[in-house]
Amino acid sequence: MKLFELNLEQSKLMMIQFSPKTADPKIHGHGSDFQLSIPLIGTPFIQINNQDRKFQERWWCITSPDEKHYHYSNEAGSRLLLINLKKSFLERVLAERLERTVERLEFSPWVEGSAEGFKKMVTRMMKHTLDSSLHLEELQEFEYELASLLFSHTRGTHSKDWRMEASYNDHPSLRKAMDYIHDDFSNELDLDTLSNASGISKYYLIRLFREYVGQTPSQYIADYRLRHAEQLLRKTSCEVTDIAFEVGFGSLNTFERLFKKKYGMTASEFRKSV
Repeated sequence: MKLFELNLEQSKLMMIQFSPKTADPKIHGHGSDFQLSIPLIGTPFIQINNQDRKFQERWWCITSPDEKHYHYSNEAGSRLLLINLKKSFLERVLAERLERTVERLEFSPWVEGSAEGFKKMVTRMMKHTLDSSLHLEELQEFEYELASLLFSHTRGTHSKDWRMEASYNDHPSLRKAMDYIHDDFSNELDLDTLSNASGISKYYLIRLFREYVGQTPSQYIADYRLRHAEQLLRKTSCEVTDIAFEVGFGSLNTFERLFKKKYGMTASEFRKSV
């Protein structure tokens, strides 16, 4: 039984509940997708190419595009997190990172180690989709982060070249992106614009922000806009709606939601408190 399903441009997220002694409807593949199978509750099983295997503690697996498989449970039942990622997308992310064409992409099918990063990302995405709609840039960032996490936590043809490097001070491209945001935050900003301004790929830009700023580009932009809104609330008598649009938010609802999340109160309440 599907408890949750979300289809994005380059990925698909599913949470599946297996009752005792139940299985996928049939043996199947996923076309051009890699699929991550991550146990959440119980001890599920998987059959891949006619070979059965039980998920041991702290183990999860990756099935390759069109690799025939199915999941099933024992007497206790189980729950799985399934994450599909398009092969072409992963190849593009890797090519951008390595700055060269990827001739072959393969992963070791079994991974030993924590999958908490994936679980937290999907939980966060589930919560966002239930609470509010997400902007295209936020969805793109999520999928790039998902791909980065996959490459960082697995072994395969990518392992040798997948390295973190350099320091914040050695990244003029990151500085260019941040300067662009500071100069143009009141206008519409997206990943393509920042990528062009900084001269690096969207994936690399997201990774640099995550590694050295501690936020994604969209999170940094929103935070920067909120700081300016705070000053306007303190120093002017402008209407809250006018301030929201002046600092670059596309809707009052988005501004109010993010402002309350950051400051613990609405913008009107904040103005009265200062």
